Amino acid sequence: MQEISPVRRTLGFLLRDTSRLMRRRFVQRSREVGLPLNRSEAAVLVHVDRAPGQSQVQLAEQLDLEPISLVRLIDSLQEAGLIERRPHARDRRIRTLWLTEAARPILAQVRAVAEEVLAQALAGIPDAEREALLDLLETVRGNLAVPGWLLPASEVRDGGAATRPAAVLRRKVVRAG
Repeated sequence: MQEISPVRRTLGFLLRDTSRLMRRRFVQRSREVGLPLNRSEAAVLVHVDRAPGQSQVQLAEQLDLEPISLVRLIDSLQEAGLIERRPHARDRRIRTLWLTEAARPILAQVRAVAEEVLAQALAGIPDAEREALLDLLETVRGNLAVPGWLLPASEVRDGGAATRPAAVLRRKVVRAG
């Protein structure tokens, strides 16, 4: 048996790599069953179903996407007849998002694939340990999601403010060298 590197046995690595593998498996299984959406489009449908009537800005924040990237996804889903934008009741600058009836069977397919991937990921883990894992992850998440501790998602996305300090550091190193 191959020994696991200590770096690969850290919480951050395991969470990220497990998430990456689950996303990859979702994409693979979606293709196998002929799901007519990519993973990002499927995520938009699921989030709009969970909170119908939310704004595009709210959804971008939840999905940790740049608003312009989300707009492109929504445009595609609207063109496919799966999502509709409606004016906000009190602020005409805001567009709210709603699923159409045509989205319902596709959303059922998305959920079926997601449940299958989750079952595969949790195979061999007894129910009590699954619940304990979820409880522990909720605690970890709660420890990190303290209001006021986090920058807004728009400031920490890849290519955003989080990458600027490294660029500044590289400039300083180059100038000093």
